[in-house]
Amino acid sequence: MDSLTHVVTGGVIARALQDEKVGRWGTIAGLAMGAFPDIDFVLGLFNRQFYLQYHRDFTHSVLLIPFYAFFFSWIFVKISKKSSFWRYYAICLFALLSHVVLDLLTSYGTMIFSPVSEHRYAWDLLFIIDLFFSGWIILPWLVGFLWKRKAPWLCRGALIGAATYVLFCWVQHERASVEVRNFAKGLKVRVLQTASLPQPLSPFRWANYVETEERVYQGFVDFLRTKRIEPLGRGGEPLLGKGLSATIRKLDRLYDPPGQVRYESWPKVVDSPWVEKALLTDGVRFYYWFARFPVVRSVNSNNGRHRVEFMDARFLVPSLRLPFVYYVEFNDRGDLISEGFVEGKDGRIADGPR
Repeated sequence: MDSLTHVVTGGVIARALQDEKVGRWGTIAGLAMGAFPDIDFVLGLFNRQFYLQYHRDFTHSVLLIPFYAFFFSWIFVKISKKSSFWRYYAICLFALLSHVVLDLLTSYGTMIFSPVSEHRYAWDLLFIIDLFFSGWIILPWLVGFLWKRKAPWLCRGALIGAATYVLFCWVQHERASVEVRNFAKGLKVRVLQTASLPQPLSPFRWANYVETEERVYQGFVDFLRTKRIEPLGRGGEPLLGKGLSATIRKLDRLYDPPGQVRYESWPKVVDSPWVEKALLTDGVRFYYWFARFPVVRSVNSNNGRHRVEFMDARFLVPSLRLPFVYYVEFNDRGDLISEGFVEGKDGRIADGPR
């Protein structure tokens, strides 16, 4: 979830508890604890792979959060000079837990049992920036500054409204899951997993995925759409221009009505000795730990350099977005000469030669 929503949710929780003994310091504590788990962003200053490995790790652990709440409650008692430790503890604990729950609602993955387990849990209910959910939280919070006597009740209502919206998204997720399972049954092959991931701008839009032993399939469904929109222009590429409005129109054309979803697919592994060699490297092993639907994007050999690229279909938005592409390059002798992440669609290397 985006940082602003995390921070405000912590503040809303603090005001909903309405503790006069800590006053505005309670709100400050809630805001700070709503933000705290994302302090792991500093890891990205050192190395992108290091950041991906430890983002949403120990700062998001439900096993460690009670200890974080204890420590920060002690800090707030000291700086506010208000001896209300357990009142601070309740605010800190619930604000920290809210951050973890909001991250679990997205599809990125959160290691909530770190350091015992590195498994990434994701409930796949909300897109990482959900304007509807954020609105349920932020607008009552702002109104509370103008209507201070009712602020605690406005904040409680905000939390109830946000929870109701999440329940609504869960219902839509179940509809999308039925859609993708029906497609998977028609493949007549062994299915390893299916998933329905939330999409931007609408709770009715979902990206569906099917992983078989050999391929990964992706399709987009919009439950408000009743008629398929065909692509424009030659070669199936829409002629929609550039800019934000063009991007929104391109995004809109990805989605099909239920029962009419067009699925694209990619082979998980290409028959190539360079792919086999790449899969044995530590960098690619890490990438496969991070990725949810990893596939081989391309294999190219040129001037004695052999480059293999991998992508996670989870993050692919056709013709618009392809982050988290990982590459490895070998020379003719099979020595690894460079590896790292590729920046989006333009192919710029984020991490240089090793």
